[in-house]
Amino acid sequence: MKQIFRTQIFFLFSLFIEGLVFSQPALKIVQPYENANLMYVTQSFVFGSVSPATATLFINGTSVVPYTNGGFLTMIPFQEGRFKIEAVASDGVSISTVTRFVNVAEATRPFPQNSSEIQVISPPNRIVLRGEDILNVACKGAPQGTAFFKFKEKGGHYPMVEVSPGLYRGVYKIQPEDNFDYDDVIFFLRRADGRKISKRAKAEIVVQKRRTPRFVELSEDATLLTGPGSEYGYNLFLLKGVRLEVTGEYGDYVRVDLDSGNTGWLARSTLRELPPGTPPAKSVSRNIRIQTTEGSTVLELPLSYVHAHRVDEFVNPYRMELTLFGVVADTDRIHFIAKDSIIKEIYWKQFLPESFTLVIITDQSYPWGYEVRYEGTKLILELRHRPRWEHSKTAPLRGLKIAVDAGHSTGSYGTIGPLGNTEASVNLLVAKAVEERLKNLGASVVMTQDGTKDPFSLQSRIDLAWKEKANIFVSIHSDACAEGENPREVEGFSVHYYNVGGELLGEILRDDYGKKSGIRDQGLWRSNLAVCRATTMPSILFEQGFLILPEFEERFLKKDHQQMVAHVVGESIVEFMKRTQSK
Repeated sequence: MKQIFRTQIFFLFSLFIEGLVFSQPALKIVQPYENANLMYVTQSFVFGSVSPATATLFINGTSVVPYTNGGFLTMIPFQEGRFKIEAVASDGVSISTVTRFVNVAEATRPFPQNSSEIQVISPPNRIVLRGEDILNVACKGAPQGTAFFKFKEKGGHYPMVEVSPGLYRGVYKIQPEDNFDYDDVIFFLRRADGRKISKRAKAEIVVQKRRTPRFVELSEDATLLTGPGSEYGYNLFLLKGVRLEVTGEYGDYVRVDLDSGNTGWLARSTLRELPPGTPPAKSVSRNIRIQTTEGSTVLELPLSYVHAHRVDEFVNPYRMELTLFGVVADTDRIHFIAKDSIIKEIYWKQFLPESFTLVIITDQSYPWGYEVRYEGTKLILELRHRPRWEHSKTAPLRGLKIAVDAGHSTGSYGTIGPLGNTEASVNLLVAKAVEERLKNLGASVVMTQDGTKDPFSLQSRIDLAWKEKANIFVSIHSDACAEGENPREVEGFSVHYYNVGGELLGEILRDDYGKKSGIRDQGLWRSNLAVCRATTMPSILFEQGFLILPEFEERFLKKDHQQMVAHVVGESIVEFMKRTQSK
């Protein structure tokens, strides 16, 4: 029996020793992802985790010291093309190796002087223009040459300028007599050695010469952009049913006219073509009626069509300018039905023949949200009243309803930390702590995201906050940076707002979080972000810090950090309400 016992002990001890010998460090590279396509960079970050955290770690030969939780982030040199990243970890007994391949874009280099190639940059495959429009063309080729372009085999030649080595640009102003009908652009380049090269752009240039204007109608709510592409900025938010004249096309985007000289771009997919002969959307403003509902003042303006609009807000006192494009002023009477309206003065102005502006002055000093909508063709402007704040020592936020938005979702998780925690999951943990704190302070809370809504668009979050009559909107996020940047040089927290209602709240939260967190302050930003711009109640987006740094990932997962953020948000809203108490 003793012999059997000794044998079992020896066997277990052997397994233990074997485990020590053959157990390898657990090593993961989180970013960059396998086969990721990166822009041209000479260096960038690599991050992931290793266990045990005391392991010796090298990435492409560079020594890396893991953080105490095993997470690591380091900058290493990158090379263009197919690039190999090799991480090697050793615990002194065994070794783990992880490799990753990424694709780094080539650096932009001038063509060689003997190059026989021309690379077309612009125009794209299809452009529709009008008289007096400017057409921009561009190509790349051998540097120190002479370039020009033309439209037809026998057409005129137009010069181009070499703006940087091998990059040539030119412009052409569409003339009244031009009759381009799917015409191509032909580029010509005379190299420094005298050799001539040419290439067709394979473009379709059309000059619109319509005696009957072309109109489209929005088939859904859409964003009017400042240029022909999703990379351009938001201009206006337009409602379904708005009718606009088409003045040009560029690829998948359509240029539309709001009024004299005021244009923008819409994705073709959001539009419905109207039959030839469709008249423009023109309305005459008639009498305005103003009444109140629970917590709001409602302005009604009968029109003949749904029109594009723009809202500008000002504070102290709170004043709104509502501009309607395609409306001519003829408002003689304004009927104030209710005595408790917040509108104390209203008048109109018309600087341009095709745009009408209502100036609305309220008895509030601060904005608390608005909505522009249509019932048929009747314009409805709803202005939210200042909330009935029932401040007390035990419940300083009683009477308020606050929307807390945990940024991102399961399917669109944002950034990720070295230990593999997604931004969506971290944001949700912090948002739930904020929810609990706000409720303890007496507020009602609307959570836009509970972790199960996927997909869940930005507009859906904004719509939910308005529908639930939220007085304030706070969006919680965690930050990162682009490839090529050193996170340790740019890390920090930041606070973002767009509309005037969010600026003061952003200032207060920034000051308090900076003092209590000790994280580097990257400032208060007026940012053209959807959840800042499209929300009309006081709203902010809060980036609590860089999740891709292992020390911050560990910190954001801790209860004490989440509680600290929750207290900062709660106390900032209390202070915000105190400063706007009579507003």
